[in-house]
Amino acid sequence: MKLEKFSDKDKGLYKELVFNEEAMKMNLGRAFTKEEAEMFFQAVLEQNAEEGVLGFYKVCVSDSGEDEFIGMGALNDNEEFGAVEIEYMLLPKFWNRGLGTELAKILIAMSKDSGYERVVAITDPDNTYSKKILAKEGFSLAKEYVNDDGEPAELYMM
Repeated sequence: MKLEKFSDKDKGLYKELVFNEEAMKMNLGRAFTKEEAEMFFQAVLEQNAEEGVLGFYKVCVSDSGEDEFIGMGALNDNEEFGAVEIEYMLLPKFWNRGLGTELAKILIAMSKDSGYERVVAITDPDNTYSKKILAKEGFSLAKEYVNDDGEPAELYMM
């Protein structure tokens, strides 16, 4: 598995993910609109221009010797909890292969290697796959709340 920060040339890959209804259902509850996708991609590029480990990563695997885009991973500063927040989202055709767990392990290792002591993740209460990944990696439910969009969310801490 290979992680590399998104750059301008990756816009098509990014759109493939954020316009995928099934992938986005457990993230935003729906796919991005064109305007949202443009706005968020610009924010991704701005974040990725910063030095350091924080940012948004395209994730690829090389099953056939050629890199294949499978989704996105991210490390963001969560000031509220004094922690780094991991995020991950895979295209549906890559679900149930252990790739989400592998990606979470990599993101956690990147966080720890960069000096972050606390790692958190936020998920939709209905996202059982993500909750299983987090439990496998030693996270526990710390808080149930309603997010800024008025949707229920769960905060997990390691």
